[in-house]
Amino acid sequence: MKNKCFYHCRWLLVLLVCQLTHVAIPEVTTTSVESPVRILVVYYSRTGHTERMASGVVQGAESVPNVVTMLKKVTEVTIEDLNAADGIILGCPTYFANMPGDMKTLMDDWNWKMKVDFTDKVGGAFATAGGQVGGQGHVVTSLLLFMLNNRMVVAGPLYQNEQTGSIWGEPGAAAITGPLDPGVSTQELDGARKLGRRIALLAAKMK
Repeated sequence: MKNKCFYHCRWLLVLLVCQLTHVAIPEVTTTSVESPVRILVVYYSRTGHTERMASGVVQGAESVPNVVTMLKKVTEVTIEDLNAADGIILGCPTYFANMPGDMKTLMDDWNWKMKVDFTDKVGGAFATAGGQVGGQGHVVTSLLLFMLNNRMVVAGPLYQNEQTGSIWGEPGAAAITGPLDPGVSTQELDGARKLGRRIALLAAKMK
């Protein structure tokens, strides 16, 4: 109570001095503008399957308040995009159990040519492949290793067993798109959304 009275008396004294000396009365504001969390989703796609997964990632990231997303093909990414991002999520198809050469070359350029500082940006990865064991896990790991080597903090989507309540994490999101399981299923798209949401939440905490 004493502190409150002291505060009011001090403010009245300020007003009195301002009036006597003709100084403008200072404004009291309690609002602050919080800068948005920026998530960059980068993908390489030929058939459109990886692009669909990328769209799911964006949906998941945008479910987090105060998040702004940018979806770009890897060939369109600029140094400004990379520098501005608080979180970066990379995705590509699997070619012969590895990431496409074009994707790898452009990612290397981010470091060697653009000299981007990725330190403490939050990263995640996703991949597609035609077969059930087509190399999706290897590609996700390769993308995450690129991030770790560039000093990023990485994470994957979280899943929950509705019956037992147990929660577990996975390295990234993936989809089978070949004859055995054509296209991107609802469950696979949900994994992409979970990835986007997790990275956005972590980026918000880091910021």
